[in-house]
Amino acid sequence: MSSSTTTVRQTTTVTSSGSSPVVALSVNTTFLTSIGGILTLLELVLGIIVFSLCYQYAAGAHSGIFLLLISFAYWLVSLYILLSAFLSASGTLLPNTFFYFLFHVFGAFLSAAGGIAVLAQLSRYSHSGTIAAGAMGLIAAICHVVHVAFIYKGPKL
Repeated sequence: MSSSTTTVRQTTTVTSSGSSPVVALSVNTTFLTSIGGILTLLELVLGIIVFSLCYQYAAGAHSGIFLLLISFAYWLVSLYILLSAFLSASGTLLPNTFFYFLFHVFGAFLSAAGGIAVLAQLSRYSHSGTIAAGAMGLIAAICHVVHVAFIYKGPKL
């Protein structure tokens, strides 16, 4: 019979001033320092970059709007995942859920579809920002694929 031990690093800050109630803030840094946390942070940053580029340059085309909406949805949910893992004592359980797996599978598919669609509609007069948005969308899709591989195979990959 095999057993495993999980070490959770957690910081608790307690503040009190006079007669005001005690405020305790618990911070869980285990997820943020793991490979999954670093990939989630990278996906968040890439999503914000793709969203900004699409908003600035590619929002006129249908594929640009699609990539804009996909990148917004995925960076927002990535932010929620990071916050819940960072501020929750049970935040290390989230990466073990099927939702998390499906989130990255569909993130890979939709980011790749949006990036390819934006790059496919390029004309020779397109802005370089549109090209960058499509390329960053494909890079975000690759990050999601790597994340799926780590979720499926674990850190033994």
